[in-house]
Order: sequence, then C-alpha cells, then structure tokens
Amino acid sequence: MFLIPSDEEWTLMPIIIFSISCIAFVFFAVYLFTMPKKEQILNRKDGLITFTGFYWQPNVTMAFTNAIFSYSTGGEDATGSFMLQVIRPTKGYTFELFGAGGGDCYDDISFITWYMDKNRPLPPGDAFDEYRLQDFERRKAEGFPRPLYPSNIPTPEATIGQQKEREKIGGW
Repeated sequence: MFLIPSDEEWTLMPIIIFSISCIAFVFFAVYLFTMPKKEQILNRKDGLITFTGFYWQPNVTMAFTNAIFSYSTGGEDATGSFMLQVIRPTKGYTFELFGAGGGDCYDDISFITWYMDKNRPLPPGDAFDEYRLQDFERRKAEGFPRPLYPSNIPTPEATIGQQKEREKIGGW
C-alpha cells in the first residue's frame, strides 16, 4: 500500500497484490498463535520416530524402518541443497526438514541410523557419554545382538576393554 504513490489511482493489479498480502499476513498470524507443539523425537528404545505434522495436523509417529527420507535439491544456485528431509505419510507426500546438525543429508542420515540401531553402541559425541555404560551393559545382557541396519561404518565400543569384551562374547 505504501509502495504505490498516493496520487495514482489503484488499478486491479495493486488491489490483488495488497489483498493477497493481507490474507497471507492474517493466515500466518493465526497460525503463529494456534500451531500445535512441533516435535522431532528419535525413540531408540522402541524404534520410533516422531516428526511434525503439516500445519495443524498432529505430529506423526511411526516405526523408523517405515520412515522414508529424502534430501532437498535447493534452488538454482543450490542454496539449501542436500538437507535431510523426512516424507510425511499423508496425501500429497509433504516434506519435513529433519536434520541432526551434521550439515548435509549424508552425515545426518548416517548419524540417525547409527543412533536408532539399538544393537550398536551410541554414536560418538559427548552428549551420550553419561549413557554409554548403561547402554553397553544392556547390550551385553542381551548377548550383543547383530546390528539392525547394515553398515560399512565401523562402530566400536567407547573403550578398548569394552570392545574386547564384545568380541569375546558375541563379536558380530
């Protein structure tokens, strides 16, 4: 409205642009105050993944083995490309960004798959340090079952002693 000089008469096109802008502003203002809580949860114990629904739809929770991941292609100059996305199982198959902070889709899906495989040790990083011993003892009690998802990435235990104990008991 302020971009059109006041001495010019409003024609059809400025009225349409102004109307669309007002409708979009009202829509997103209402959505801001009424949107449901958005969550992204990786449930390693039960093998479930939770991600946000489309606009006002509830969050989607499904088995990790049924989740379909993709990556973004970006714009003409590849801005925003190779970002991990999960495909919502709704009509029209909408996408939700689902990164793990790795930077590109390959790092993110590798990290997520490693984390969701409860038969492997926890991925590297100090965020999991306080849980490593409990996780090792749980897997030891289960007899170190084979990994759920195949991978060519070696997943050693946190310590050399734990690695030797795993090789002695079950190995893989």
